[in-house]
Amino acid sequence: PLKYIGEFVKAGSDMITFHLESQSDPKATISEIKKAGIKAGISIKPATPVEKVYKYLDIVDMVLIMTVEPGFGGQGFIHETLEKVEKLKKYITEKNIDIDIQVDGGINDKTAKLVRTAGANNLVSGSYLFSADSMADAVKSLK
Repeated sequence: PLKYIGEFVKAGSDMITFHLESQSDPKATISEIKKAGIKAGISIKPATPVEKVYKYLDIVDMVLIMTVEPGFGGQGFIHETLEKVEKLKKYITEKNIDIDIQVDGGINDKTAKLVRTAGANNLVSGSYLFSADSMADAVKSLK
């Protein structure tokens, strides 16, 4: 991700989120994103322990917890990821850190309630919305 920051900024991005598991050094990547004057987010896959992002919480604006394996839409929500959201929410509350918790993957009218209760405040939903008869009603169901 480090080598593409400039291109995304030129394209108009106001925030870049990258996977902790990527080949780029996380601190260097966050630093370059911030130098560009935009927000930085860090994402973790379902198998990555949430504690791995703790050391970056003072320099990022958001943590994205993937609730499916990244790669393609329509996957089923991995319920074990709820524990990560809960742990992160508890940690940032205890440390008084102002940061968004985003979830992405398998978000629908049922899982939205679960992740919000666990502490997420930013939900990404794709397949559920695009397959709905009424996207407006589907969005309402997420709220």
